[in-house]
Amino acid sequence: MRRSSRATERDLSLDWIRVLVILAVVAVHVCEVFNPWDDWHVSSPQRNRFAGELVVFFAPWIMPLLMLVAGTSTWYALERRSIRRFVADRFTRVLVPLVAGTLLLSPPQVWMERRFRGQFSGSLLDFYPHFFDGIYPRGNFSWHHLWFLAHLFLYSLIALPLIRYWRTPRGRERLHRLALWCGGPFGLLWLAAPLVLERHLLWWLLPARGALTADWANHAILAVAYVYGYMIAAEPALARLVDEQWQHAALVAGLMAAALWAAAWRGFLPGGLPEPYSAGYLAIWSLYGAGAWAWMVAALGASRRWLRRDTAFLEFSRPRSYVWYLVHQPVVIAAAVLVIPSRVPAWSRFPAIALIAAAGTLGSAELIRRSTIGRRLF
Repeated sequence: MRRSSRATERDLSLDWIRVLVILAVVAVHVCEVFNPWDDWHVSSPQRNRFAGELVVFFAPWIMPLLMLVAGTSTWYALERRSIRRFVADRFTRVLVPLVAGTLLLSPPQVWMERRFRGQFSGSLLDFYPHFFDGIYPRGNFSWHHLWFLAHLFLYSLIALPLIRYWRTPRGRERLHRLALWCGGPFGLLWLAAPLVLERHLLWWLLPARGALTADWANHAILAVAYVYGYMIAAEPALARLVDEQWQHAALVAGLMAAALWAAAWRGFLPGGLPEPYSAGYLAIWSLYGAGAWAWMVAALGASRRWLRRDTAFLEFSRPRSYVWYLVHQPVVIAAAVLVIPSRVPAWSRFPAIALIAAAGTLGSAELIRRSTIGRRLF
């Protein structure tokens, strides 16, 4: 197959999104320590509603956007290599870090949480055999923030038959017809319909939560985002629609964010959610799904418009951002465990944890990058 000229050009906007999203995830997890509406792995006795509002702002769309970028990157990867090589790459770049991270990065997080809550008093070495006692949160075994890698690995394999179809003449024709159907100022927002429907349907069919095989209602949006990312890269007409409609999508996304902020500030979210499948419940989760897609379109379009230049910051961050994601959460938890019981004034705890988390994440990532074993595992 003749390689597309687009596949030989690095899309810097995708690099920018990936780096900025991972930095945002680090910030969100620092905010989770002070989130008044959620008990995180380690939580401060002093909570802050503004920190909670930042979590509410990013929650619907930040990880789906990262999955969208992964789907888009899949198109570029398959233009340069065979499907067999792509699958092998998923094993080495996704599954191996998932397994290694679960065995090396997750146990310290659970151990620190158990010690912080007075549920364990021994050392990490003493705790490690207990890491395999049951499934978190009742037990200890968990992949924690590495759940994203598990979903990425699963979706990248499940979507392959569909992707192969879209690479045929008939499949490309279908994608082009979809692009024609999405014309108009707000046409791309019709693609939010699957996100809304899957949330309502799967919550009813599979009410269990918390694991890869059970949490479909919350995470199926990631599968759709992955597929949409590939579609946008594979069909130039869809990419042009993103360029044309992203400002309209940003308007819808802003309205959604304002509604969620207001609901959280007045106490309706997350503790006061309406009864499942009541009118209010359907309205909130419809807004959630539609807003998530609107933010993805807005972020992708804005980055394609404004973030197309290579800079020293991007050159530094591009090869490191993946490792930043892998190591940041144990560092944030360690920073919180260090700062919260200390005599540091309450007003300075957030910046102290943020600074320690930033320095620790950068330092840990550099140690891994300079280690032969670390590079092979992560």
